Amino acid sequence: MEAIPPRRGWAGKAKGWFLEFRLIPVLLWSYTAVVLGTAVAFFASGSLNLLWFAVALALGALIQGWETHAINEIYDWRSGTDQIGGRALSGGSHVRNLGLLGERDLWWIFALSSVAVAALTAWVVLERAAWLAVLVVAGYVLGLAYTAPPVSTSYRPFAGEWVGGFPGVVLSGLGAYAIQTLSITLVVTTALVAHALVCMSMLVVHHYLDEPMDASAKPQKRTTVVSLGFTNARRYAGIMAAIAAVLYAVLGVTVYPAFFLGAAFTVPAVLIHFRIEPTDLHSVTRGELRVIQLGVAAGLSTAVGLAPPLWPLLPVAALGYLAHLAIAAPPAELARAWRKVRTAASGSRRP
Repeated sequence: MEAIPPRRGWAGKAKGWFLEFRLIPVLLWSYTAVVLGTAVAFFASGSLNLLWFAVALALGALIQGWETHAINEIYDWRSGTDQIGGRALSGGSHVRNLGLLGERDLWWIFALSSVAVAALTAWVVLERAAWLAVLVVAGYVLGLAYTAPPVSTSYRPFAGEWVGGFPGVVLSGLGAYAIQTLSITLVVTTALVAHALVCMSMLVVHHYLDEPMDASAKPQKRTTVVSLGFTNARRYAGIMAAIAAVLYAVLGVTVYPAFFLGAAFTVPAVLIHFRIEPTDLHSVTRGELRVIQLGVAAGLSTAVGLAPPLWPLLPVAALGYLAHLAIAAPPAELARAWRKVRTAASGSRRP
């Protein structure tokens, strides 16, 4: 990474902004959460306001994709945990390693995304309901506190998941439901808890390859993986995914059969969690991408089952996923594993 010369000019900046957005995690977290929340709203009310869906999607994407990720990039680089390359999905977006963006650029991303979030929130308050701002502001603050001192939940075991990521995913989906219906129900909350657990299990996998760098960072980034060790962290991730599958199944029995789709796609993810070798680059890269694929499939298939008019969002997600794979080239030693996931060759052997 250090041997790569900085890429100057607008093309480099544009690629940096794209990579900083981290589209694949956004597809799993905020995109799928917003679509799932909107689908439950359609199922409950029989109506869909596309404008407010677009606003909810924009808020979720801005908060996670640029506000949270920009701050994460700034402080993880300062602590040193992102300064060592060799990882495809974790270790930040690599915009600093590749010389695409500097810290000043990242502050601009944070500032401009924050202004956009504020403008959209003001519009929602004026046109829908003032209390919806609570959901947006809470999500924004949690995203900021995920890495920014003095809170830095991602630097503390379990807090990164339960004080940062988990409520962020739930709030994103609840906001999408509430902006459509001006209410919140137990059904949508349970569905989003299931999806948030899928996301948290993926976050644990995301931190496997970071463990040596996180443990030696200053300040130390004491993630749950660093705290528990690889064996217990793998169990922790698998159990969260298993609980998610159970919640989806419960909703399938008590509410509507479409929720069984969520369970059907989450069960294989549970098995993958227990098979990942946390210290192997290829195993973690393939495993994380498959967990992401299954998580997106679980949420979006359930959403389309509840709200068939949302079916175009399936190819949109697929195109976004492929676009990220095409632009975010992996380190050379991971190219083969990357291609295997990209072509869905699930039966291939680890090199």
